[in-house]
Amino acid sequence: MNSLNESRLKKINDVLTDIADESNQGLTRGSEGPDRELLLPSYIIRFDKKGFILHDFEKVLRYFREARKVERVIFMLDTNESYLSNKQRGKSIELRFDIKDINNCYLAVQDDTSEWMDASFLKVTELLNTYKNKNYLIRNNWLPFVVQILGVFIGFIISLWAAVKIAPFLSIEYAFVVTFVLAFLVFSNSWTFIYPWIFKVLDFYWPNISLKDRKGIHWLIQALISTAFVAFFIYVVNKLFIYIGKLLESILK
Repeated sequence: MNSLNESRLKKINDVLTDIADESNQGLTRGSEGPDRELLLPSYIIRFDKKGFILHDFEKVLRYFREARKVERVIFMLDTNESYLSNKQRGKSIELRFDIKDINNCYLAVQDDTSEWMDASFLKVTELLNTYKNKNYLIRNNWLPFVVQILGVFIGFIISLWAAVKIAPFLSIEYAFVVTFVLAFLVFSNSWTFIYPWIFKVLDFYWPNISLKDRKGIHWLIQALISTAFVAFFIYVVNKLFIYIGKLLESILK
């Protein structure tokens, strides 16, 4: 999980440019021959529902500055052979950042010789590691499971509370069970709409990939929000356990 701004994108491009320059030493453009091995840069930037394929990094930066929301930035280095073979042969590097899909964020290095491939991969990853944010503490593979389990638990408590409060006013057989089941069904159907919104909030405050400095939220405010979120979560869980204990005690009596 990385946080990227204009200066960091420049440093990434500088590293990739250095890799290309070292690889291109002694090679020249031409119609045939060694030019097939030249590593040439290209870029893709998607922002504000628009996308561009560019060969000039300064234009990428200009769009990056002007954009309200940058959704995707892709760095590519390809030889002619790599381009024509769809990256099956020859040298190539592709570095993707996508704020909407974490699975679409990756670094891929291709070459017929492992030495260049390993060295290039190491250079880029060493730089990217310095741009890691702390959002993995909130955003990790366990998060969907935790949110789902917590949602079911809260739904159970709400349904139990509704049954305790409403059942005494119903003159039907098994009023408590019927009320509990109906309340839980209502919550379950509501949860299908609530669940995606929870992740939208998480994406806003703790994104997997952050492109462009967020002007509205200072890092200190984000840290305070994170602390408050964790503290509130612990408080709610503690209160729920106390409440469920009292409810079960009253039911068993």
